[in-house]
Amino acid sequence: MKRIIQLLCLSFCCLAAVSCSGEKPAAEKKSAVVPAARPAAAPAQQSRQAGIFRTISPGEAQNLIATKKDLLLVDVRNPQELREGFIANSRLVPFWEIAKGQTSLPENQPLLLICAVGGRSYAVGQFLNRKGYPEVYNLQGGISAWKAAGLPLQYQ
Repeated sequence: MKRIIQLLCLSFCCLAAVSCSGEKPAAEKKSAVVPAARPAAAPAQQSRQAGIFRTISPGEAQNLIATKKDLLLVDVRNPQELREGFIANSRLVPFWEIAKGQTSLPENQPLLLICAVGGRSYAVGQFLNRKGYPEVYNLQGGISAWKAAGLPLQYQ
């Protein structure tokens, strides 16, 4: 079982490396499309994926932050990336810590996942959804889209 989890984490790491490879952020690409919901699962997997996993726009995320008081904002970027700004009250949990199983996130509250352009947070969201987390949201376009929408950021 541990070997399977390690392989899943390695797969997500590869996906994240490709998704966040220094290309223009998805918000700047007119042809880029981020799925609004999780991909269709095989029938055997559907029973484990009963929870919510959605990619939401910065405006929807801002509304969710304002209305869901128990929402945990999880920034999966590296500490160095915080210089680009971060959303108030977000908790830094680097992608690699999650991928390596060095940290766990609470299963009893909704999560909003954030990264630079939406790739790493999407991969983490898929992983958490498969693990049975009941309510997970991914910020479409990440901090780049949040910034482009003129929404507030904090800086160190």
